[in-house]
Amino acid sequence: MRSADLKTSLILRIALVAVFCFVLVTATVLIETQREARAGAASMTDLVARHLSFQVLRINAGFDASKRFPDWDTLVSNNSAYGQCVRFEDEKGAILRSDCVGSPALQGEAPGWFSMLWNRLSPDTAARSDVSYKGRTYGTVVVSSDAKVVAGRAWEELKPLLLLTALTILTVSVLVYVAIARALAPTQAVIAGLNRLSTGDLAHRLPRFRLAELQRIAEVANGLAEKVETTLQERAELSRRLMNAREEERRNLARELHDSFGQNLTAIAALAASIEKTADEACPELTDEARSLARISIGMMQSLRGTLLDLRPADIDKFGLAESLKQLVGVWSAGAKRSTRFELNIPRELAPLSDAAAVHIFRIAQEGLTNAVKHADAKIVRLSVEPVSMAQPKDPSAPAIRLTIEDDGKGRARNGNADANGMGLINMQERVAALGGTISLHDRPGAGFTVRIVVPVGPAPAPESGVAS
Repeated sequence: MRSADLKTSLILRIALVAVFCFVLVTATVLIETQREARAGAASMTDLVARHLSFQVLRINAGFDASKRFPDWDTLVSNNSAYGQCVRFEDEKGAILRSDCVGSPALQGEAPGWFSMLWNRLSPDTAARSDVSYKGRTYGTVVVSSDAKVVAGRAWEELKPLLLLTALTILTVSVLVYVAIARALAPTQAVIAGLNRLSTGDLAHRLPRFRLAELQRIAEVANGLAEKVETTLQERAELSRRLMNAREEERRNLARELHDSFGQNLTAIAALAASIEKTADEACPELTDEARSLARISIGMMQSLRGTLLDLRPADIDKFGLAESLKQLVGVWSAGAKRSTRFELNIPRELAPLSDAAAVHIFRIAQEGLTNAVKHADAKIVRLSVEPVSMAQPKDPSAPAIRLTIEDDGKGRARNGNADANGMGLINMQERVAALGGTISLHDRPGAGFTVRIVVPVGPAPAPESGVAS
């Protein structure tokens, strides 16, 4: 269900209550009007019946002419109950006389819709009384009220009530709206603060409020934001330490492989060359085996060199992030998949980075290029690096680096995993979170995929010795 505004909801409820009260008052007025019409008809019926009975008595006594029967002109002319119709029916139901007392000019007519509603809802108000003398019935007097006149009378009584109800609803609604709007004005600050928290600005806190309920909401929201912020910071710190520890382990492993295994392979290659030279002079049969041994050692050295570059790119330590990214793109461009073209857009100078941050950004770029090559079937993969600024808790425009990896491949939707992220993207998200940055994914089915990352360039805390060991 769609949520309703509190002011509108209260005003609607007040209007419904007012309408309900008006309906009750209207029903009371209508019932009272019907009762008066029924009582007037009954009174008129009794009066006319007694008058006609007395006329029959006068006729039988010879004081009146029978041709004047029934005669009620005097009663009708003096009757103040307008809108009544009097008729006299004989024993067979034939109408012998019928007169109606019209409404005065001051009596207004009800609207058509009200008259139609009245005719449908109002019961019959006709009253009947027999005219008899000495046990003989001469006919029946029937008095009924004109529905149009009764409806007009009811409308005249309801019209001021309707006007009063409309004015009351309008006045109360305006007063309630103004009062509630002033009382709920601080809720705009609550909504704005919650919106900022929902967008990830967990450092924002709601202000204090005079209203106890709003103050309690602010306290709960601020406490929850503080807990979430602390939890995320602890999680990011732990992730950063774990990744730094992993990079340190890779550095140590690369150093050990280079110092021990690499030197041994170099010695084997030199020994194989010496054996080959000696075999050429003393034992030609061993020349081919010596050459094979040299080729194997050289192949192992090349494989070891690739492993060392994967474990710890040497250019990051020597030349920095920019040269390492150039080498990475160059390696991919010179790879076996010639159908994909790699482009690199990078400024001449980048803000200084800590070794840990540079390695993490390099790993993110490495992972992004790997995903583009393996899953996108792209013809063009573009890697862009540019200096930007991003809001930090203590600096609203802290220096940062934006890394963009975009391709013209088929996107995640064509791969069947539009809503899911693979391990590569998950690793990238974890590294970005550890660096305190942001990552956004833009999937264009059939037109490519874009990963945009913004990370601060501030120095990352050095890994603790206990974690890296």
